[in-house]
Amino acid sequence: MIIVGEGWEELTAAILRADAQDRIYVIGSTNSGKTTLCRYLINETAEHMRTAYVDCDTGQSTIGPPTTEGMVLYPLSPAEPPGQVHLRFVGSTSPGGHFLQTLTGAKRLVEKAAQLGADATIIDSPGLVFGGVGIEFQVQMIDLLHPTRIVALQHGRELEPPLANFARHPAITIHRIPVSPAAVVRTATERRRYREERFAAYFAGAQSREISLRGLGLQGRVPDLKNPHGARRRLISLNDCDNFTLVLGIAGEIHTRQRLLTVFAPPFDSAAVASVRFGSLNLDLDAESGSMESHVGKSERKRT
Repeated sequence: MIIVGEGWEELTAAILRADAQDRIYVIGSTNSGKTTLCRYLINETAEHMRTAYVDCDTGQSTIGPPTTEGMVLYPLSPAEPPGQVHLRFVGSTSPGGHFLQTLTGAKRLVEKAAQLGADATIIDSPGLVFGGVGIEFQVQMIDLLHPTRIVALQHGRELEPPLANFARHPAITIHRIPVSPAAVVRTATERRRYREERFAAYFAGAQSREISLRGLGLQGRVPDLKNPHGARRRLISLNDCDNFTLVLGIAGEIHTRQRLLTVFAPPFDSAAVASVRFGSLNLDLDAESGSMESHVGKSERKRT
């Protein structure tokens, strides 16, 4: 059950009155209730218009597994299931160090929603909002995605620095909404546990298989392909020709002479794979709770 916060009903009414494609960018710090508000907006609008949800929170993602941004289009009829899930692989559970991938992925997903005929696109933004880096990141996200509405979930006035950059934009309406007292605060341990549960569920039916790297594009933090163990336990994305994720996998051994890569992944069509993106996260599904994830750079420093 969603507890409706102050200003939520008025925001919904404004979206339903829109006479053109509406693009709603929800901004707020971690634990401000962004995802709950997005769910409420989807529930209230999807029966009246084609509503798309773009989830840009790679750490606490709700559409796809962690490290991905996702988009899904909801049908007008509540009896129909949501449409196809579209994913972009950022390769990390936070935007830090992956700003370009986060920005590009969000842009392509918003474009995909428009191509599929979304009347309203609700964008759940990352929680990076504080400090010079956070402000600049949010300014660039908003500038690139060009929303018609910015919904700012604030405790006080903490979001005014990025909002000031768009206060005089004639095509953007800013809705300032207080953080709901019912917003759930999750600790770092709880957020990590959530990611581990999502990863475990995603790879529950996975199997190991080999794919040929010959003729495929290689992106991201590409390992030394001459080292048989250079990609071991690396989280990767097998992409289609438009760089949307077909499936995530965990890399195993590299057979250097044959240019074969062992991949532990859910079922996928190898003929549809056009490129492989290597993330910056190692994933050990057999590790004890709290130790499943490790950053590639940190792991490399420990080995040396």
